[in-house]
Amino acid sequence: MNKKDILIKTLIIIGIIVAINVIAKRVFTRVDLTKNRSYTLSDISKKIVSELDDKVLVKAYFSDNLPAPYNNLRRQVQDILDDYRSYSGGNLNYEFINTTSSSEGEASELDKEAQKYGIQPVQIQAMDNDKLEVKRAYLGLVFLYGGKQESIPVVQSVDNLEYDITTILKRFETAEKRKVGFLTGHGEVELSKMQQTQKILSDQYDVVTVDLKTTAEVDPAVGVLLVMAPKGPISEGEKFKIDQFIMRGGNVAFLIDKINPNFQQQMVIGNPVNTNLDDMLQNYGISMRTDLIRDLQSSTVQVQSAIGFPISMNYPYFPAITNIAKDNPAFKNIKSVTLTYASSLDLNYASGKNLDVKPLLTTSDKSGQVVDFFFLNLEQFQNLTKASVDTLFDEKGYVVGATYSGKFRSFYDGKEIPGDTSQSWVAFSGERKSASDKDSKLIAIGDGDFANEESRPPRENIIFLVNLVEYMMDDVGLAEIRTKISPESPIEETSEDTKRFMKYFNLIFPSALVLVFGLLAWKRRNDRKRSMQAKSN
Repeated sequence: MNKKDILIKTLIIIGIIVAINVIAKRVFTRVDLTKNRSYTLSDISKKIVSELDDKVLVKAYFSDNLPAPYNNLRRQVQDILDDYRSYSGGNLNYEFINTTSSSEGEASELDKEAQKYGIQPVQIQAMDNDKLEVKRAYLGLVFLYGGKQESIPVVQSVDNLEYDITTILKRFETAEKRKVGFLTGHGEVELSKMQQTQKILSDQYDVVTVDLKTTAEVDPAVGVLLVMAPKGPISEGEKFKIDQFIMRGGNVAFLIDKINPNFQQQMVIGNPVNTNLDDMLQNYGISMRTDLIRDLQSSTVQVQSAIGFPISMNYPYFPAITNIAKDNPAFKNIKSVTLTYASSLDLNYASGKNLDVKPLLTTSDKSGQVVDFFFLNLEQFQNLTKASVDTLFDEKGYVVGATYSGKFRSFYDGKEIPGDTSQSWVAFSGERKSASDKDSKLIAIGDGDFANEESRPPRENIIFLVNLVEYMMDDVGLAEIRTKISPESPIEETSEDTKRFMKYFNLIFPSALVLVFGLLAWKRRNDRKRSMQAKSN
């Protein structure tokens, strides 16, 4: 081959490479092999961006020459924005703007522009000439749409960037925020102490407290009402207002503690809680037992060892639920929810009510039930024999959370409208309904404190609560996006038969494998020896 042919072939190869890069820039594709398709836009994102009725301009204020691990961040953000632009039908475009400050520390015009949009510089650490230095950088996005603007001040990773972007685009298209209400006045979890939950929910909804004593009815703008761990009875007048909210198509989550621990004595005893809700819930097909469920698959608590050091021990009254309704898109990527002093539900109670009832949270196949007397001290579970474990955890999964959807009959149908004796009471003033005229969603969970941030619950508990709200608001797509990037699945409790099989498999299989290979090598060598002897004869 002469030099001319080599040159021509080289030019052809270069031309092909250039053409492929140009086509790839204009027509993107990506093979996403992750379990949750973490690097592929969700259907809800594609739908929202494709339905934009006006132009969206995204300004990405990103500094150049960023150190690791930020050096690939710009490329990753650009890939995601490329996807949005491709599905937007030309209504979403973006531009990257390199913002740098002068050596004297004075802000440039571009810096001032970024800061005008609420994007402030951040300080990141970098190694330069074997020295650890702190550099000033911009890592923010601003979205401009029809006179509105929204910003993401700092993009530290792309894990939740799709959720943030889609949430912003959805807000652009929403004229008025819907409301999420938290019932108050009966010792419920205080909304002011649920800062993480509020922060996430307030991106999409107005989060409000609902005092049924001082309002004539639940605000019609409330899409979901959460009854979260009331510690005292809810009056009949208040129950009637909740009932009528459901009859109008409102959605309610009953997150109820049936048993509360009493830590005032050395022996910790669980006391039943009277919320005065049982009769109304049973009318809707919800039967919550006054029991406690223990589970061998449980979360840990810190205790003091005999020598004074803190150690972690599993506490069966804190079941770690991994059997979550995976067929429900809002919860399919939630790996685990940790409950505290959970009670079970009887789903048979909903039979004949023409409702769609589905388990939401179910304990493991090594569970047990406690009724009547609730002794909660951890010591009872220490140093258990195998026989004791088999006795205490001999029941298969208990349902501790469920969803109920359909049309409901009013608990007060045929009864007089109840009142209330409290001084601040405001009587019901809406139109009374004896049955719901459209489908509602009710959720019942036998634990009201699982997302109480005062107890520092796992992050997944808070995400579960937020996804629960979005499921009831019919914003399931957003819940799916949030849990695309999720932690590894927790290790579930293994049966004794499986443990025994794995033990003997690990003991026997490697030795057997070596023996088989040895026998094959010995046979091959003997066959070769006999073959050589036959040829020599």
